[in-house]
Amino acid sequence: MDFASVFKSNPAFYIEVGRVKAGVTDCVLPLHPFKAVVLKYRSVLANILANGRIPNESIEKSVESEIKKLNDYGILKGMDLEVVASATILNRILSTVAISPDIFIYICDASKVKSIRKKLKRIKSLEIKAISKNSLEYRLEINKIEGELLCYPECCINSFIELKQKSVLGGQPPETKAIVECIERGLFSDILKLLFSPKSELPEEIYAFFTSNFYPCRIDCEKAIEIGKSYEERLAGIYKTAYRCKLILNATYCLISAFESYKLVKAKKPKTEFGKTVLEFFDSLPSDKKEKLDKISKLLAIDPLDFENRFILMHLD
Repeated sequence: MDFASVFKSNPAFYIEVGRVKAGVTDCVLPLHPFKAVVLKYRSVLANILANGRIPNESIEKSVESEIKKLNDYGILKGMDLEVVASATILNRILSTVAISPDIFIYICDASKVKSIRKKLKRIKSLEIKAISKNSLEYRLEINKIEGELLCYPECCINSFIELKQKSVLGGQPPETKAIVECIERGLFSDILKLLFSPKSELPEEIYAFFTSNFYPCRIDCEKAIEIGKSYEERLAGIYKTAYRCKLILNATYCLISAFESYKLVKAKKPKTEFGKTVLEFFDSLPSDKKEKLDKISKLLAIDPLDFENRFILMHLD
């Protein structure tokens, strides 16, 4: 089977790991086809923590061992890429210290495995300190190391940490700031059009969303946009089309997050400027677009990788 066929079997995954192969990052944390393995060992990890024990490296070795039996791992190996599993304890979304066991699967340049494992080991020690001392300081240091691990722009890492810190005191978290900027600068309006016509010209700001679960310091951040564009310059044909679709999808996650906030605000009436901004934007949309967003939100909740692949494959030919 040639790579084009392999690629079409899981374009969302391979276009993301291709960022490593293209040299724009050393490591990615993508949606991946190893869901069954992760679910199995997430339960194992939860049981270990429930019994008051600290997980050791054996659980990660077991995860990696099972992944290495799968076909997709063989494809990655042939691309000089490697899989690194990391058992995590702390929630990465909340601004507070909250226990939430999970298994992260990183895909990295095979020559970088040793340095990546070293950073992940540092993160584990910080997780223990954050829990034992209930310290946000250690929690934010984890965010910094993870941002560096994934080669995010320094300005975006620093902004994320600063906003997370301020959000504890009632300030805007990075997710909220990004949503407001996307509404005010018209990016959400552009995304709504692109979801139904992804081969149209992309607005420059969308390149700042070069990967999912990343929030640029500003949606017009030059460094983030440069990273997004630098990968596109290395692509052609179906791979370029797939990447452009993936950019739309990455920004769509932010749009769907805003839409879910809108549904809550709509039910309770807005009490903040953020709530008023979100309410005004989505109330202005025709009902058919809101129905489509609701459908997308439900599909993403069930299986985001499947949704991404279906979306990309619709537009490859």
